[in-house]
Amino acid sequence: MQTTTTFGYRSGKLQKNVFKLLVSLSMITLLVACRHEPGHEKNEIIYIESNNYHANQNAIIAYARQPDGSMEQIPGSPFLTKGAGLANTAQILGPNDKETPEVIYNNKFLIAVNGGSNTIAVFDIHGNGTLNHVQGSPFPSGGENPVSIAISGNYLYVVNKSQDPQKKVSLLPNYTAFTIGGNGSLTPVPGSKFETSEGVSPSQVLISVNQKFAFGTDFLGFMSSPPKGTLRSFAIHSGILTPVAGTPYELPANDGGALGLWQHPDANVLYVGFPVAGKIGIYSISGNGQLSYRSSLTGGAATCWIRVTSDGKYMYTLNSAENTISVFNTINPLSPAFIQKFTLKQSGPLYPGPMAGQKFTTSEDFHLSFSKSEKMLYVVSQHTNVDFSIGNYNYLHALVIDNNGSLTEPAEPTQLPVDPDIRPEGVVVF
Repeated sequence: MQTTTTFGYRSGKLQKNVFKLLVSLSMITLLVACRHEPGHEKNEIIYIESNNYHANQNAIIAYARQPDGSMEQIPGSPFLTKGAGLANTAQILGPNDKETPEVIYNNKFLIAVNGGSNTIAVFDIHGNGTLNHVQGSPFPSGGENPVSIAISGNYLYVVNKSQDPQKKVSLLPNYTAFTIGGNGSLTPVPGSKFETSEGVSPSQVLISVNQKFAFGTDFLGFMSSPPKGTLRSFAIHSGILTPVAGTPYELPANDGGALGLWQHPDANVLYVGFPVAGKIGIYSISGNGQLSYRSSLTGGAATCWIRVTSDGKYMYTLNSAENTISVFNTINPLSPAFIQKFTLKQSGPLYPGPMAGQKFTTSEDFHLSFSKSEKMLYVVSQHTNVDFSIGNYNYLHALVIDNNGSLTEPAEPTQLPVDPDIRPEGVVVF
């Protein structure tokens, strides 16, 4: 009896331990099953502007990123913007380029430029990522060739470039502001329009981290000899932009034009893309918004567009003449440290650039955005080669950001559903 009783006790205890082990293994299995591909963002929608320059054919292409990392267009995509994009049939790099042509406001509205028809489209974003125009959309942009937009509070700031190679422009480039209504409608702010100079080719408007200032770039590039450009700084007061003392600021000698802008999130430091020089300019921002040049560092061929992670640790710059990304550690905002130069997949054949001996890759990176968790970097590369018979090199890349800031591209890029002569632009995440 004793033996049997003891054996029964031990057997019951063993059964309990086995049961606990099975439960633990089940939990581990469940956790493994719930894991997804590194960097995958659940229910994340990526929006890209087609920039189709044919009449009323500009559109927003919408993708849902799948658990296996692939991109799947959501139902109804692409969504027409009721306008035209900005043609770049000459496929030139430089003056016609732009940054932040689309933004998301209040996690509810997608706002995008129609660069070829002088309007701004505003969409309601539904829970499944589909888009519908708000009443009255698209709205007049307040000038010719809107290229860049930015938001501060309930104000939308627009840069009108006034440089459409398909048309004879008659207005000066300008910065102008709109009030964003609760229904997404845009109403011009009286007295907000600030006109610049003919031919300066503004490419971006950026709102400062403290929301007190707006910064802008003028890219003259190869339009001037020697190539040059300027920066602008404005104080913001209820939607009105007032030039800060010293505006416009000339760039350092031999640094050419300026295109992309981004501010370090934890410091009064502004980073500026100098594409002609292949550098990133570093500027300090004073308490009244004045910009002071501090130094520059080498990026790559045609360093244009810039992003810094929200924790201030890493900076990513697109080198738009070689389809690469330069990565820097920015814990010391005034002295970024180089980490990596990463080459994107599907760069395509080389073709001659405007300078003797210069070679560009067919596919060139022009727009970038972090995923919500900043574990991914989405990049749009455009087909810039005038030879359209070699294939279509308009792509969306999904890059994984490692813990040390470095990049990998585990999957092939997604070919965007546009013709080779269309230059898709902008990428925002919902």
